[in-house]
Amino acid sequence: MELYGLFVIFILCGPATAPSPYQTKQYRSDYVYNKKTDAFYKLHIEGKRGWQVQKLCEVEGAKLMVPTTQLDIIQLHSMFKRFPDLGNYVWVAEDGHNHESAEEQPLIVLTPNPEDSQPRDTWHSACDVVTRTGEVETYPCYRELPFMCKVDARDAPYDNHCGVYARDYEYIESVGSCYKIPRVVYPWNQAYAECQAEGAHLVVINSEAEMLAVKNIINTKPSVLGATTSYFFFAGFRAEPAQDGKPKVFKTIFNQTLEEAGYSQWSPNEPNNFDNKEDCGTLFKNDGNFNDVICSHPYAFICEKEVHL
Repeated sequence: MELYGLFVIFILCGPATAPSPYQTKQYRSDYVYNKKTDAFYKLHIEGKRGWQVQKLCEVEGAKLMVPTTQLDIIQLHSMFKRFPDLGNYVWVAEDGHNHESAEEQPLIVLTPNPEDSQPRDTWHSACDVVTRTGEVETYPCYRELPFMCKVDARDAPYDNHCGVYARDYEYIESVGSCYKIPRVVYPWNQAYAECQAEGAHLVVINSEAEMLAVKNIINTKPSVLGATTSYFFFAGFRAEPAQDGKPKVFKTIFNQTLEEAGYSQWSPNEPNNFDNKEDCGTLFKNDGNFNDVICSHPYAFICEKEVHL
């Protein structure tokens, strides 16, 4: 009888498990479910070049949608028609068939982005799109268009231990949280939204122990390409722009001052509000402490999810 009681206590104290998206038909907050295809979809309305979009879908645990059935086209069309100002084309993945070109490709691209690392030939290649009329055609890959991500319910990731709709979170037992550095760079607002969509939030440092744990993570993971600088990581705090000469007050995403949150150590000579434009908070890779940056610049970022056993 005593052994049975101990066994029950062990089960109650162990990590809780939850059904997968395949069972619940629920996924990230920015994806919608289609019962007929048993899949989740997201239309990205921001314009990206054709060779960039697959990676962005993969960050979300999905893939660039392959329009394999008419049901996929119908789903895309129902989402696309809500945005009449987005133009007439959406990037999709190649379906293995030949399609007519939606636009004549120029012989010379006059305005390539010098910061884009794609090979020269890529600028003249064609990628698949779906038009507003539901046709699959090709379009020059260098154009910036919205794109459609899809993940089948059976393949949608869910981390039972961390309680997030994502892979690659690392649980740090000493501080009781899971952390992840997504392999993408975003401005602060978009980084905030990405963590939220997974069921987490931008990291909030509550103690020196947590700072040291997170510092170890950002110094052992590979750099994320494309960031304004590789040694700052967006975190879950920012300030309102200064007005009437009043000092800025940085608060966390939970509306606490840094002191109330439990950790408020800035890197030397920070925050300096360079050019009077630095309102968002980051963690400095070198010392793990805080630094202010311009919110609209793209940086790597850290998502956090507390684990309650």
